Amino acid sequence: MHRVRLSKHSRRHHKFPHLSIYLANRNRIRGKHGLTPIHAINGGIEPKNGSGSDSKVVVQRLVNSCETNFFGTIKMGGSNPQTFTVQYDTGSSDLWLPSSKCGSCKKCGSSLFKESKSETLRQNKTGFSITYGSGSVKGLVANDVLILGDLRIENQGFGLVNDTTDCSVFDGILGLAFPNLSQIGTLPPFQMMLAQKLLEKQIFSFYMKSGSSDGGLLIIGGSNSSLYYGPLTYTKVTEEKYWSFLMGSIGFHGTNVRSCESGCQAIMDTGTSLIVGPVTEVHGLMDAIKAVYDATLDLWTMDCKLIETLPHLVIQIEGIMFYVHPATYVIRYSDFCFVGIMDMRGLTKWIIGDVFLRENYVEFDLKNKRMGIAPAV
Repeated sequence: MHRVRLSKHSRRHHKFPHLSIYLANRNRIRGKHGLTPIHAINGGIEPKNGSGSDSKVVVQRLVNSCETNFFGTIKMGGSNPQTFTVQYDTGSSDLWLPSSKCGSCKKCGSSLFKESKSETLRQNKTGFSITYGSGSVKGLVANDVLILGDLRIENQGFGLVNDTTDCSVFDGILGLAFPNLSQIGTLPPFQMMLAQKLLEKQIFSFYMKSGSSDGGLLIIGGSNSSLYYGPLTYTKVTEEKYWSFLMGSIGFHGTNVRSCESGCQAIMDTGTSLIVGPVTEVHGLMDAIKAVYDATLDLWTMDCKLIETLPHLVIQIEGIMFYVHPATYVIRYSDFCFVGIMDMRGLTKWIIGDVFLRENYVEFDLKNKRMGIAPAV
């Protein structure tokens, strides 16, 4: 197993991270799933009636940024590779990085890809544009050497961003979903690793950690049974686009409130901080724990003193119950607390993000088109 230690990315700071990061995430989620930008719809709530280690395995350490984003580092370029922080995102399929020609990226404080320093860079005139709700990135498609730990991926296609309308705590995104989801028309990095026979197993796994800047691990090419309890529960991918699956139900332990009891479509998305669901169903869950909707922040808030009294969140997958502690699904910044479950108008499926993954290990098995899930240690 090859291990790579990643440093904490600390050069960009937000005075109010719980506002800037989460409000930006809401718009990015809308764009990822083809929904109308938030500024174009009315606010408010809809009415209720309406396995062990392997030889060819790379371990990438993750950084936990304020319990909101988990990211790591990659290198891009040939003999003189340049380092970037990226979000490893199972909810998208593209790799993109900021170009040295991106003026708006400089204002964000991003590390910029200096084209003149890479002798292996191949640029073409194919343009791309990716919209994230109220924000977007655009630029040109290019190819170069991608380095993840000890893995060297030749001729990886990626987007060189020359304009962005949004800033974030990381430089770019490395998508881990299926090729059908690609918006720049290149083979995603994980599939490129397999095409170049760099891995023995068509598997990658996430182990996320809360409570420290050590965000856990992304394991590429295998899984690690020491990081979870018991056997993995496997669920089939229902559409080879996102890592989608059939969720049995979602609710709170010890209550009669359950959403999605007859089963509903869900997506396992490491690029989404929260759990996101349809408005009416989320509203019912929030009523059960007496959360208060804040129309200004567009979040469900909670009295921080009540966290210890709240029930566990329970998600049923393949007949097995997976739990999330209230101290994990309620996110706290000093004396401000809000529930890490977001409603989204127009959404008909559930997006299972990092609130769930911070307590549950997930293996993504491309060969067998399935995911394996178990409580994390």
